[in-house]
Amino acid sequence: MTDTATVAEVPANPKARPRGGFAALVAAGILLSRLSGLVREKVFAHYLGNSDAAGVFKAAIRIPNFLQNLFGEGVLSASFIPVYARLLAEDDEELAGRVAGAVASLLALATAVLVLIGVILTPWILFLIAPGFHGAVRELTITVVRILFPGIGLL
Repeated sequence: MTDTATVAEVPANPKARPRGGFAALVAAGILLSRLSGLVREKVFAHYLGNSDAAGVFKAAIRIPNFLQNLFGEGVLSASFIPVYARLLAEDDEELAGRVAGAVASLLALATAVLVLIGVILTPWILFLIAPGFHGAVRELTITVVRILFPGIGLL
């Protein structure tokens, strides 16, 4: 005589979320960011060509982009998103919200401090990341970097 046990069906979890939905939104945001960067490059290449103004803009955008890549697409993606997703998968929305709030606060503080330091140290950062500017073009580059640098706080 064979004993056949029936497998009890597991009730569907009404709070279950599609796991790929959030990842798809992040991927779509990064794709849109890259596409808008491509459009920006085409427009500036058309209007500025290979002029001093084009060099100033390229240097001025490169320095804040370094921080965006470091925080927005590097450290944040590698550390925060898996923890947040795991907490949501475990249906611990309260803790996930607290973790998100703490990370957002720390990220805002760190970004504000780095932006302030970046604006103050722009001439030295320019020397390290985009050397080769001299005279009036260097001064213009420093000014444009200082104008664009706080934009990283918004990104």
